[in-house]
Amino acid sequence: MLRRQRAWLSALRSACASALATLRVPSTRNEEYRYTDVSPLTAAALAPAPPGAPVDAELLQRLSFPEGAGSVAVLVDGRLRPELSDLSALPAGVYVGGAAGAPADVLQRLGELSNVRGGPFAVVNGALAADALVILVPARARIERPLHVVHVATAAPPSDGGARALAASAPRLLVALGKGAELELLEEFVSAAAGAAAGAHAVFAVAEVLLDACASLRHGYAQREAPGSVHLKATLVDQGEGSSYSLVEARVGGGLSRHDVGVAQGGPETATRMRHFLLAGASQLQDLHTKLVLDHPNGEADQLHKCIVSHASGRGVFDGNVKVNRLAQKTDAGQLSRNLLLVPRATVNVKPNLQIIADDVKCTHGAAISDLSEEELFYFRARGIPAEVARQSLVYSFGAEVVQALKYERLVQRIQADVVAALQVAEAVISAGPASTQ
Repeated sequence: MLRRQRAWLSALRSACASALATLRVPSTRNEEYRYTDVSPLTAAALAPAPPGAPVDAELLQRLSFPEGAGSVAVLVDGRLRPELSDLSALPAGVYVGGAAGAPADVLQRLGELSNVRGGPFAVVNGALAADALVILVPARARIERPLHVVHVATAAPPSDGGARALAASAPRLLVALGKGAELELLEEFVSAAAGAAAGAHAVFAVAEVLLDACASLRHGYAQREAPGSVHLKATLVDQGEGSSYSLVEARVGGGLSRHDVGVAQGGPETATRMRHFLLAGASQLQDLHTKLVLDHPNGEADQLHKCIVSHASGRGVFDGNVKVNRLAQKTDAGQLSRNLLLVPRATVNVKPNLQIIADDVKCTHGAAISDLSEEELFYFRARGIPAEVARQSLVYSFGAEVVQALKYERLVQRIQADVVAALQVAEAVISAGPASTQ
């Protein structure tokens, strides 16, 4: 049995390794990567992160949720570390573990979504994947408390000249919810070390989500990796009739960070809700590409994207596509992108796209790019509040709508601390005046 189950993962790796041999790395000449330069990857020396890397217990303690995450699975460089995890509270019938112990009928769906629409870096993930974390919730099961999946990435040792060394890891999730099942999943990506000590690493992450009829998944995703890291993630979702998928995303880390989200509504009365908060600071690129396809009547889709660019060398990218096909009558779909530029020469590229082929629908979309409102700043200053505090308050309120939706206070505080650090850099630029942006 174990040999057969491991064979599914081996087959995925073999197929992706063959595809990788002929894969062309996308360039800015490709429309999908027009504003995202991934050439640093080709210039680096990629090496799979070795197993068994030590992890600081203090780091894991800081990532804990004292308010009560039900279970914690810790993956280090894409490998589940049982000795660092706590899955004892899982109810009977729920499986959270590696590929070797997963039911064969679930494991055979590994790669079902990524092989078709995962993109080039999902191929890299498949070729490098050391294991897959399989999450199976059977029909009508309800997990009362969230499952916290902590992804820890370790760095390559400094290179002795030549190409920059990047430790490459390929964390992979396969999430399958049976009919009427419910789960709250929180993914948090961090580096094993922080700041200058973090070193360099590249994370190629994939999450495949399979929702049966009337299943419900609340999916939180926080990316807080070190500034010099590369983070490329694909989240691919298939929704059955009457199912609900809710994504809350907060990305504040990494140097080059991109998230490709693909959602297909596979039945009527299906609901998709996505909330995204991206912060691009010094030398950071935060890219979000989403594709949502509605093929059935009475579907709902609601997407809110918010991006802050806090440095002249930062860039935000949003390419969001919602396609309402002819059979998707009575659809209610909305898409909104709001972007805040804190300093001169900060850059954001926004491309919301709502394609409507059905004729009996309610659909809206919009986009806005602005800096901080002088009227709002004046309102604060007139009440004796310093300019720096006023700007911080306005920035907090801009992102709070999304970040607070993650619900867990310790996680929200961690993200807010990252935002504070970026704002301090922005304040220094603003105080120095125009010369600092040259």
